[in-house]
Amino acid sequence: MKVAGVVLAGGQSSRYGQPKMFETFAGLPLYKHSLNALQENQLNPLVIATNASLQPRFASENVQWIIEQQPHQGPLFALHQILASFPDIEWFFVVASDMPYMNAAFIEELLGYINDSYDAIVPKQNLHYQPLAALYRHTALPMAKQLTEQSKRSMKVLLDQLRVCYVPFKENCPTFININAQHDWLQTVTKESNNE
Repeated sequence: MKVAGVVLAGGQSSRYGQPKMFETFAGLPLYKHSLNALQENQLNPLVIATNASLQPRFASENVQWIIEQQPHQGPLFALHQILASFPDIEWFFVVASDMPYMNAAFIEELLGYINDSYDAIVPKQNLHYQPLAALYRHTALPMAKQLTEQSKRSMKVLLDQLRVCYVPFKENCPTFININAQHDWLQTVTKESNNE
């Protein structure tokens, strides 16, 4: 069974003010934490989904690239393009590029839930779902295609139409911390420096 590892890195970072995936955290750009967590689990191929304007800013990576046909349409559009681009891959572990605490142990844990009866495996913290640190099966492609053709953007709308295994995690689990705005980044950096 083939499982690809995908880093979503095509967002506008409009709330942050500049491309946040290149900010340095613990000595590495943010996107590398996601990429390394996937790589440590021997997922293959490794894919970075981004847009043409951002691609030159990434370091030389041994990955395949998905360049968004329509930039800044959101993660559902990106997921559709990814699923359509790799017809021979059954599962895709999709991780956002702005999660500084993404780690190999979490990836390994979620991989253990793979089952033919599901189209997606998604972490859940109480009532909060984490669709951008989740597994999607190729069987999700027809519904993703239908929703994007209807110009839908919500990942929740997609999940509502799929057979989903929701995996519970504690509300305070740091793995899912992501960086949306400058104050998020400042809090994360301050916390990290206090732990050193």
